[in-house]
Amino acid sequence: MKRFIPLSLAGVLAVTGWMTPLPAQAASQANFRDVAKSHWANQAITKLALRDVVSGYEDGSFRPTESVTQLQAVVLAIRNMGLAEQAPLYKSKTIPYTVPDWAKGDIALAIEKGLLKTEEKTFSPDSPATRAWVAQLMVRMVGKESETNLLSLQDSATFIDQKDIPNWATSYVKTAVKYELLTGYQEGGGYSFKPNRAVTRAEIAAMLSGSDKLLNIENDQVHSGYVQALAGDKISIKRTNGQLVTHTITKDTLFYANGKAADIEQVKPSARLFVIVEDGKLRYVEVLDSAEGNQTINAEVEKSYPDEGMLVVKTDKGDLLTYQLDKQTPVTSGSGTAGSLKDLTKGDAVLLTLSSTGSVVSITRIREGSENEVQGTVHDIDMVGKLLMVKTAGGAFKAVQLDANTVLEYKGKRFPTMDELRVGDSVQVEMKSGVAFKIAVLTVKGEEVLNGMVKSINPAERFITVQDAKGAIQAYRVADNAAITIAGLAKPLLADVKVGDSIDMKLDNNLLSSLTVKNRTASPDISQSGMLTGAVFAVDTSNRILSFKNTKGDLTAYEVSKDASYIVDGISNPTISDIKKDMNISVQLDHDKKIIYINADNRAKGQVISVNKDDRLLTVKLITGETKVYIIDKSVDVVIYDERGESLSDLRVNDNISMRLKANKVTDIDVERSYIYRVTDVNEGSKRFTGRSSDRGEERNFYVDGSVTVSVPAIPYARINDIKKGDTVKVTYLGDTLKSIAVVPNTLGQIVSVNAEVSKIRVKDYNGVTTEVAIPAGSPIKVNDRTYSSLTALHAGDRVQIAEASNGSKEILVLKKISTTFNQLDPAYRDRVYTTNGSYYIEDSLFARQPNLNQLLDSLKRGDKVNLYLMDDKLFDIEKAN
Repeated sequence: MKRFIPLSLAGVLAVTGWMTPLPAQAASQANFRDVAKSHWANQAITKLALRDVVSGYEDGSFRPTESVTQLQAVVLAIRNMGLAEQAPLYKSKTIPYTVPDWAKGDIALAIEKGLLKTEEKTFSPDSPATRAWVAQLMVRMVGKESETNLLSLQDSATFIDQKDIPNWATSYVKTAVKYELLTGYQEGGGYSFKPNRAVTRAEIAAMLSGSDKLLNIENDQVHSGYVQALAGDKISIKRTNGQLVTHTITKDTLFYANGKAADIEQVKPSARLFVIVEDGKLRYVEVLDSAEGNQTINAEVEKSYPDEGMLVVKTDKGDLLTYQLDKQTPVTSGSGTAGSLKDLTKGDAVLLTLSSTGSVVSITRIREGSENEVQGTVHDIDMVGKLLMVKTAGGAFKAVQLDANTVLEYKGKRFPTMDELRVGDSVQVEMKSGVAFKIAVLTVKGEEVLNGMVKSINPAERFITVQDAKGAIQAYRVADNAAITIAGLAKPLLADVKVGDSIDMKLDNNLLSSLTVKNRTASPDISQSGMLTGAVFAVDTSNRILSFKNTKGDLTAYEVSKDASYIVDGISNPTISDIKKDMNISVQLDHDKKIIYINADNRAKGQVISVNKDDRLLTVKLITGETKVYIIDKSVDVVIYDERGESLSDLRVNDNISMRLKANKVTDIDVERSYIYRVTDVNEGSKRFTGRSSDRGEERNFYVDGSVTVSVPAIPYARINDIKKGDTVKVTYLGDTLKSIAVVPNTLGQIVSVNAEVSKIRVKDYNGVTTEVAIPAGSPIKVNDRTYSSLTALHAGDRVQIAEASNGSKEILVLKKISTTFNQLDPAYRDRVYTTNGSYYIEDSLFARQPNLNQLLDSLKRGDKVNLYLMDDKLFDIEKAN
């Protein structure tokens, strides 16, 4: 939703008049008398003006060549991140800078978000924002500061004036250039950076505009997507979130392509656009991919794999083609109705639009096929009504008509009858004219152990894709109570399974009830930073060759670059001769496969096989696969997080440990332990979150620095701001050191039914998918301030969050329900509901969670009864009660 933040005219002009427009200025803010259409920054300035990031002076000018102060740059960054509405909430916070009153909230928020760090003492509000200083600001704004440490180790000189770049800014400049946030100036045969040059208003507009691809700024007014249809003055776009929207073109709509002004002729079917909308009318259209090099293919669907994003089609010539699709690839019918891969079935006629690189940019179903084959799991058998219900791998249900001529093929039986078919059997049904003439039982329920290699994992939706020995790919849904076994992990989760794992599986009613990882016999892969890890096997200091065994036990050798950086036992700048055999190491390679960074310590990592306390012997299977016996020093120090007085008695078989050795004796042992917490607060600025223990109820703060691995389902290179309040996380410590944080997928939605007898509940999530969840005995159910252990505390219609608990059970949180009477919706911003019980703020996340929320709000009238559902005292769901 677009919301303006009115400022006094004096406040606006205090920042040279161009930070935030008054509401009355919005309609004309994209045109400035001193920024011609031919100006190199016209597109960037126009886009930011329409997004309310910048505005002009009272005289209608923009003054693109004027320099920017550091204060102005920070305020612009806050607004470019879409945080303008939050800034006033921080205005009362104390800040260590002298700034105008109107900017105090922005600066306090910038400190909170990590854009400014008070300990650096480099922020001077009225000083010009130099290119070096802006590089640091931009990198922090797009969340790429974690990459600066690694880039700082690379000594390559990118610019001819590299020596002029301040030391503190070097790594930020490298990162900013890597992500094209800033570029250099061509001079002779090279490029200069000019780090001390003040940034102009046009330049910072271009920098902010170019950062769009690294920020999540999409909403109903600002979004991207693919063109689905062009008709008259209407454009239908499939947004990246899957929503189909239609916008109106007006005479004032501005078009851009390839960095220049364009027109409607540049917009083609399947083109990818970035648009800015006001009241359903297009103000700005940027063609990101013109689709000019696209080609189309007419084909017939052979098989669809919705969860893996794969589609197999057969061409008119009979060729089978397989396409890996992006999750945003739009799927529509010939009538323009939006859909997804789940809607495509065998025999459907489709038109594929391919980009110049051969990737699918859109799919249109021309006609539905007459399906002659169905494969899946028997869901229900109605012999009286002669009807068989089959659930396909994609989760769809297919009804199959039976008759007296239907033949059953059942392995191991000569003359099987239909009475021998069971719910849960995997079958392939062949049909003629909609009636089954043959049903072949492929797998008998619970009988067969399947195996294969993991190709993809979706922990949030609990789907896993496996390739068998014959190369066939199949997707399976993993049961909530599935038994997952991974050597080295006491209570592994689905998120701990890795792509490439070799696994054994058992099916129960087409759900994976058991999953065993076979290829990992030691601790999980500790190289989530992209580094190679292992134990030193040999060091050739003369030829600078380092040999080590990796976590799979393979012996590898690499040349060490002369410019390599070293850290040995926590000490920087040692030499290659300080690296000794059996040391635990992590190395980073450059593009020539040479080692450019080594972190080594005199520790051995592995898994406890046995502990002989009497003879003080410890048997460990190292991460390299070797099994060794170590003598334990009498004064050994055992460290386990959150425990006191640890000793050898606290070690358990299969514990993952890290040992420090001295004279071949174990002197220190750090033990790995994992715990489950529910996030109650996230502070991105201080890189901290607070979690409440699922079993003990205590709260604890966790500080996340660059050494902590953060894993969030479906988010590569996750960081702390990807962790949200209400998430359930698995935190893993090695000794007292926090090593990793993984968001545990949970089920969130409305209870459909409760079956206390079999300890199962059915929950419909906010995507409309209904899932049956098994609830282990003793699982805590939290209703308001009380905790129950019986499912009788749950009722159909309750909104719940179901997550893993540290003891292997489930933790169920019932959202607080308030039944009240609706008075009105905030008439200006539509972001607050007023009721007889009080008012409740509607966060943007609620609009994302409930696609039809605007329609619901428009239908409400004073006096209507409504139910509000709160999580952590915030409005999470709203429904009409009458």
